[in-house]
Amino acid sequence: MGIHYVNGDLVGDGKIEKEYPEALIYEPVGNARRLVGVEYIVDAAAWFANNSAPPSLDGQDFQFVGSPNRFGLDPFFELHVWAWRDNPQGAFVDWNNAVTCEMLRVPEL
Repeated sequence: MGIHYVNGDLVGDGKIEKEYPEALIYEPVGNARRLVGVEYIVDAAAWFANNSAPPSLDGQDFQFVGSPNRFGLDPFFELHVWAWRDNPQGAFVDWNNAVTCEMLRVPEL
């Protein structure tokens, strides 16, 4: 699933802005990280404070994650976008089995 770097201030602001995803998803490659996707995340209560329908972005509906959840967070909505790494299951599917968070050795040339 990759390594997620999350901006908590954006998660709690109750907004979805295409240019400012709440999380960047990287895959380790040797000692480096390669950007493979982004994730849009919004706290459900903050979203519904100003909206009557669940969020969507460019026609893609967000997935609702209730509580309790594996993150220990209040309910939220999420949408993954695998923009820089193919996902055999689809570009907006939550899990990408082709992405790892394992540190991989880069072969020497």
